[in-house]
Amino acid sequence: MDFSACQHLSYDMFCYPYDRDTLVISLKTGKDVDKVCLVYGDPFSGGILGGNWSWKGEKEEIHDKKELQNNYLWTIEIKPQFKRCKYYFEIFSGNEKWIYLEDGFYSPQEFDNIKGRPATFIFPWMNENDINKTPEWAESTIWYQIFPDRFCNGDKSNDPDTVLPWKTSKDEVFTRDEYGGDLQGIIDKLDYLSDLGITGIYLNPVNAATSNHRYDTNDYYTIDKRLGTNEKMAELGREAHKRGIKIMLDGVFNHCGWFFPQWQDVVKNGPDSKYYNWFMVNQWPFDTDFTNARKGKFYTFAFADFMPKLDTNNPEVQEYLISACEMWVKEYGMDALRLDVANEISHEFCKKLRQRMLALNPDFYIVGEIWHNAMPWMRGDEFDSVMNYPLQDAISTFWLNENETSEQMEWQLNLCHSMYMKQTEKVMFNLLDSHDTIRLVTACKSKSKALQQFALLFSITGSTCIYYGTEILLEGAHDPDCRRCMPWAEIENGDFNETLSFFKKLISLRKTEAALRDFDIKFIHHSQSPRILHIQKKDSSGRTVNLICNCTKEDMNFSTDKNKVLLENLYSDDVIHPDGLV
Repeated sequence: MDFSACQHLSYDMFCYPYDRDTLVISLKTGKDVDKVCLVYGDPFSGGILGGNWSWKGEKEEIHDKKELQNNYLWTIEIKPQFKRCKYYFEIFSGNEKWIYLEDGFYSPQEFDNIKGRPATFIFPWMNENDINKTPEWAESTIWYQIFPDRFCNGDKSNDPDTVLPWKTSKDEVFTRDEYGGDLQGIIDKLDYLSDLGITGIYLNPVNAATSNHRYDTNDYYTIDKRLGTNEKMAELGREAHKRGIKIMLDGVFNHCGWFFPQWQDVVKNGPDSKYYNWFMVNQWPFDTDFTNARKGKFYTFAFADFMPKLDTNNPEVQEYLISACEMWVKEYGMDALRLDVANEISHEFCKKLRQRMLALNPDFYIVGEIWHNAMPWMRGDEFDSVMNYPLQDAISTFWLNENETSEQMEWQLNLCHSMYMKQTEKVMFNLLDSHDTIRLVTACKSKSKALQQFALLFSITGSTCIYYGTEILLEGAHDPDCRRCMPWAEIENGDFNETLSFFKKLISLRKTEAALRDFDIKFIHHSQSPRILHIQKKDSSGRTVNLICNCTKEDMNFSTDKNKVLLENLYSDDVIHPDGLV
């Protein structure tokens, strides 16, 4: 047996309480393992520590096995009667049997001959306050991300002097363009979003800033005048809530804008500024050629001089930013918060922020922008979720790489679903494109392939998000072109009715078919072709929903009762055509 392929820890995603009664335990092994059993019981069932060793434990075979690229992941849920658990694994590989303890592997004979107390794994106590609790409402939310300047211009009176004429769906946009989209425009389109089936709006930054993207915040307590007023933001919150739509705002706390007053005080006064320690300054005065970050004079987001980095280790900075968030909750009705560049913010700040937000709203939802494995932030005391870019990569790669098989796709999706605790996976912020990526339909160069990918996304557990314009498959290359104007004239003319109808049906199915939201997923591989993607979802009542995507270049015969077809594209007469789905 390949011992080096085995991995287990008695914490994080390998061992954790799912709720007050259920303990989830996982073991990663090599693919040479045929069977795994968990031997577990109460640590004190054999007597108090220091007494005679008589602990035996109860043996249970682990049946839940997920295949990864080079490993199997074995998972079991148990219910420790007394809230604590001692355990070890029995691993079977061919004719071999090994006992896996905290200090290594033992043959059955070696295990029986251990002198003293075996180094079993221990989960000491399932403290209820330590359980990672995520908001249940986020599990079924359909998010709609809005880049405010490009969504809808509802109030011409707040347009900047540099405003440009609204563009069509085919027109490119550029870095410094401003088109006058605002909060009133979003309010005007709430009924459109409600009709689409949206239950949550994620807004890119709305606070006063210099740029059109507003990730260079100058005032955390004031709405950008080009978007409206604080009162208008509060109105948007109220009107959204009337329609059952949650509001998530974007918190830019890793850095601020160049004209943030506290930063300008540092620029002018250097070490004499009372805000000097609010930032990460190494040398003053600064140069005027915007090369300070590259020279290490002060730290910034990336190497952008106009985005100086805030020191979120500083208690004054923490209080300033968290108080702003409290205001957003109280005055704007904010239900959720997305943290920009979340992996560079101090853990201490994130923990304090969570405590203060939950004090105002116990069901508050926090999402971090982290593009890699984010387990250090996902233990229940910082974030509920992160933007699930690994899932986006896994899905898009399958459609971009025609040599990838459905089995390889299964490995990648299983990897995505094994990164965090189960309660976290249920609220992961799942997306296929955003303001930071190329538009999906542009990347895959096919509307039908894009629809296949969204059908898959809506069949995966998590909190699902579509980027504004996705419902009409709006095109757009990398930033800034992925931020095109929403083509309302074309939408109202009916130019996108077919695509809109598909998304309305897909969103409706996501809401009505519990199986699509369920955690478990089964992959069915077809000998006909390794490029046929077939997944099966089942809800608690046993109702089964299948999704089949024909990712080949040939027709695929698939016969089913037409009355059972919930959604289809390029499917007719029992044939799924290339790039079709059913």
